[in-house]
Amino acid sequence: MYIREFFTERLHIREYRKEDIDGYLRVIRQPEIYATTCGFPRNYSRLRAKWWFKMMKLNRNQHTAYEYAVILRENGMYLGNVGLININEEYRRADISYYIDRDYMNRGYATEAAREMLKYGFYALQYHKICGICMSVNPASRRVMEKLGMKYEGCLREHLFKDGVFYDLDHLSILKDEYSTFCKVEKTEFSTS
Repeated sequence: MYIREFFTERLHIREYRKEDIDGYLRVIRQPEIYATTCGFPRNYSRLRAKWWFKMMKLNRNQHTAYEYAVILRENGMYLGNVGLININEEYRRADISYYIDRDYMNRGYATEAAREMLKYGFYALQYHKICGICMSVNPASRRVMEKLGMKYEGCLREHLFKDGVFYDLDHLSILKDEYSTFCKVEKTEFSTS
């Protein structure tokens, strides 16, 4: 069950729109985002952003990734991205991804947005396991996952090659029953049974 938008206490998490491109580029081009994420090129062009917006729609239609804009409810500002990616419906598994504007880090927005994605993945999409990876040099991202009850599974040693350097990646995950227990979640509006 694909859902187009979610609301949390402070956030509007919704499908990307064409008018999000300037906010997206503002955030994605921040050196702090580039330095602590795995898959973005250094010089992110507007042309690439337009291509990525099309890819998000294609991925959504093929059920391989659901990525959303994270919008601050109080003023409508684009804060970042959250999503479920690398979806494998056969194995009922996905990876979580997120990033937040550097000026809004350390305020709990990533955790708030990611919590909603876990709830969506487990209760609407009926996944069994959701994983997450972060660069080992990005302890803030690992803390977000740990706050959500995700458990450390191990280190992917020198798994990422970026700017001439090999980086370790931390791998964490959570199972549906662990999430329910950790968050004391009962049946939600995403429940399909």
